[in-house]
Amino acid sequence: MAYEGYMLILFGVVIVIQQGIIYLMYVRIRQLLGELGTIHGRMRMTDTELENLITRVEEFKRGKL
Repeated sequence: MAYEGYMLILFGVVIVIQQGIIYLMYVRIRQLLGELGTIHGRMRMTDTELENLITRVEEFKRGKL
C-alpha cells in the first residue's frame, strides 16, 4: 500500500509541474501576440505608398534615379 501512496504523490507533483509549464507557455504566447500586434502596426502601408515604392524600385533598376 505504501508503494501506491508514493506513486500517487509522485504523479501529483508531476501534474503540478506540468500545469506550471503550461501557464508559462500561455504567458509567453500572450507576449508574442502583443509583439506581433506592434510589429503589424509598424508595417502598415497604404496603396499609394506601395505604388510609389514599386515605381522607385523599378526606376532604380533601370538606372533613371
